[in-house]
Amino acid sequence: MKKFLILALALVLSGCSAFSPVSPTSAPPPTAQVIIATVLVPVVATQPPTPQVIVVTATPANTQVVPSPTNSGGATATATLPAGAGGDLFTSLSRSGSYFALNCLPKDITFNVSTSNIYVTEVHFYYHMEDLTTQPPTISTPKDGGKMVGDTNGNYTIDFNTLMISPDTRATAKAWFDYQFVGFNKLGDKVGSSGVITQQVYYTKDCP
Repeated sequence: MKKFLILALALVLSGCSAFSPVSPTSAPPPTAQVIIATVLVPVVATQPPTPQVIVVTATPANTQVVPSPTNSGGATATATLPAGAGGDLFTSLSRSGSYFALNCLPKDITFNVSTSNIYVTEVHFYYHMEDLTTQPPTISTPKDGGKMVGDTNGNYTIDFNTLMISPDTRATAKAWFDYQFVGFNKLGDKVGSSGVITQQVYYTKDCP
């Protein structure tokens, strides 16, 4: 029995020597991580951009030629009246100038007309304005500018001042002053009229 125990102990000791301790396995090195970072780098222009010069030429769609303001002074018109301006009723149409102003000189123009029609006992001076500050020009309603002064020989005259222009139309800065002569009999009935003389008299509110 004692031999058996010695033999068993010898086997145990020899078995222990057969197994050598296992070295712990080293952990694998950590995997490297790639980090991408976005860096904003300000870019400074070395030279400023060259400015571009754009030239714009404006052309009016409807340009109206306006005469230079003048005061003719004399007894006749400074522009030729159209043929047949007096119609079948009036002759010897004339005026003392072709320009006047509201706040500057000259302020008035004298208009003259004659008729040989025995039924005409009164002649009235009518006018309207072509406002040149609008395109196309705005034409006002015809106005009765007043009764002309007549003599016994069929001659009529009126000294027309810019203050006689209707306030609603004389406020415009510049305009054509168009006019017409209308004859009436002693009953106040219209006998006839001249043609409308247009774009021959220039009006301004202030000095040119």
